[in-house]
Amino acid sequence: MRRMVGLLVMLVSALAQVQYATWDGTRQKVDERLLKAFTEATGVPVAYNLVPWGTYWQKASAMVAGGTTFDVMWMNLDNFPFYASQRALAPIPLSSEAKSALPQGALSLYTVRGEVLGVPLGPQVVTVYVNRKLFQERGVPLPKDGWTFEEMREAAKRLTFTRPDGKKVWGINAMDLQVDSEYGMAFYYSNGGAGLIRKVGDRYEANLDQVFRETAQKLLDLIYVDKVSPGPQESTLQGYQLFQAGQMGIYVLGSWMTEVWKGTPGLDWAFAPLPVMRPGLKPKGVYSVHALVVPAASRNKEGAYRLAEWYTTSAQANRILAGAGLLPTQAERYRSVYLQALPGRNAEVVFRQLPDMVVRHADVRNLSNLPEVLDALASAMNLAWTGNLPLDKAIEKARNDMNALLRNSRPLW
Repeated sequence: MRRMVGLLVMLVSALAQVQYATWDGTRQKVDERLLKAFTEATGVPVAYNLVPWGTYWQKASAMVAGGTTFDVMWMNLDNFPFYASQRALAPIPLSSEAKSALPQGALSLYTVRGEVLGVPLGPQVVTVYVNRKLFQERGVPLPKDGWTFEEMREAAKRLTFTRPDGKKVWGINAMDLQVDSEYGMAFYYSNGGAGLIRKVGDRYEANLDQVFRETAQKLLDLIYVDKVSPGPQESTLQGYQLFQAGQMGIYVLGSWMTEVWKGTPGLDWAFAPLPVMRPGLKPKGVYSVHALVVPAASRNKEGAYRLAEWYTTSAQANRILAGAGLLPTQAERYRSVYLQALPGRNAEVVFRQLPDMVVRHADVRNLSNLPEVLDALASAMNLAWTGNLPLDKAIEKARNDMNALLRNSRPLW
């Protein structure tokens, strides 16, 4: 009898536990602190599940099948329309206070027919980082607001050299800046880009125009003409690893990398502004609006709803994130906490650029086959970035492949 009661207690406890899933391992320590704080504040236990990106979306397919799944999951904007259209997501009954506290533009991206299907997380901002020690060693001035792409390229040239011990130091991580990626698109939008897909009448077509080509050429030249970035076969290390090791001067990726840099205390890094691509145009970076969603198949919806709201709108959660040097959902409100967490890192530049940031593909987010269209674009452009196809041929292939898919696109709502 006692054993049966124990098993029942374990079963009830397991059912009451909220299963939280994410693909972002860079913030694992912060996530675990957040989930512990949530449990202490509410009494609701949470299990942390870190799932690699490639496997994550396979597991997410359970949301559509209606089988066993996690209770709270990270979602990105590219994949959201599919799961929303399949009714795989439960509407989240946010309190009126929570709704008003959230950034309305971001919240609207995850609202369908008046129902909130995702609660936006803090903006994931494309950011420029510099290794100040390398800049000083090579006599290169640190970037200031208004520096141009040409100045960035010249800096990258001076930062590219071989040390006496044979180690190569690179100027910038252009392999990560494929023009259709969120990092490359920061340069595209800054160059006057208007979006890679446009609506023509009642249909959609690829918009790989001259701005797209010019931007792609400039970024690609960093690898194959200026040779300030390692090509696909020139380094066994990834860009962030080279930057960590002091073998890269300029690194462009996301604002979440501050957690990675903490693992290298000797790294003298700082934020730098995005470069001006064209005279008269302000830099327009990109930020990704990820969200927390509750699968319709969740077995603990009440606990999941509480976690999603607390994680994004509570003062405690926002302070934990900002205090760790990560942008919380209410970024502006907790600016001072964020800046205090990153003293001497020029973190103000993030907030100066935030108002001009763009959510990529926001205007076509509800296309029925958007993920497939973007995959076709990425596959074609990757042929250019790996040196397997001339740029014009890659763009032509991308346009043809995208248009073949876009002919069957339709709005999901």
